[in-house]
Amino acid sequence: MAAACRRKGFLTTAIVYGLGGRFFTREFYRAQGEIAARNPGKGGCISLSFDVDCPEDAESLPEVCEFLERLGLKASFAVIGRLVETYPDQHRVVLNAGHEIINHTYSHPANELLHPHEHFDDLSAQDQKEQILQCHRVCQDLLGVTPPGFRAPHFGNFEGRLFYETLAGLGYRFSSSLTSAASPAFGLPFSAGHGVWEFPVSCCPLHPFAVFDTWHSFRKQKARHRQKGQFSGLVGELIELASRYGGYLNLYLDPRDLVEFEEVKLALKVLASGRDKLRPLTYGSHLDMIESCLKRWE
Repeated sequence: MAAACRRKGFLTTAIVYGLGGRFFTREFYRAQGEIAARNPGKGGCISLSFDVDCPEDAESLPEVCEFLERLGLKASFAVIGRLVETYPDQHRVVLNAGHEIINHTYSHPANELLHPHEHFDDLSAQDQKEQILQCHRVCQDLLGVTPPGFRAPHFGNFEGRLFYETLAGLGYRFSSSLTSAASPAFGLPFSAGHGVWEFPVSCCPLHPFAVFDTWHSFRKQKARHRQKGQFSGLVGELIELASRYGGYLNLYLDPRDLVEFEEVKLALKVLASGRDKLRPLTYGSHLDMIESCLKRWE
């Protein structure tokens, strides 16, 4: 499929003709690869991130970091200010292991435990800004680190985003707050304005409008990929597709699921074994590479 086709038209065509998930995903990565070929530095990489959204996630961080160390992988961890306040030592383990910490708001609106009954997208621009600023201050005060990037709770819609200017004012370089199906560049990193880059999170190869995360796969009602070998197999499929077309893969997991489900451990072993096909990079390191390529092309 030609990359020149419009994203909206591509999605609409897939829906009208009832294409299967795998066919849709293959054509999505084919189009992504055509764009990546004209934009050096954006493709050929994989990002791994974890959202620390609940106490069980925070308590799992030391074990998660130990497992990643054995595999030789670095990841980005989206942290919530209130949980950093409650579990500072566990979050320090992440930094001491050389991983990247990014801002995930102070209380994660719509979090059933920390901030129920209110969605981040529905907050005013000022309230969104305060959520970001509070987490920013907590990370500086308790962890001694300034986050280089941000992830919005529950990702949200692309239209009407209010927070990029706030991120730029804090010196943040990137966000990972969008799904690949909703992005304008078939899931490739792109400049979102105000000097901030967006790294869209990859979708499920069988359910291409759903984020491919462990909640979707293991925890939600009628979770889709609980069968042994399925989740890790799908990770392998995405690595093959992104590698074949020179594209980008952005995987997002929950820390406690790595501890609880052997299948998630197997999926990360698949990821680590595929590093000859896709280069594993944190968001910040990937953006360094993109900006270096852009400078050479100027």
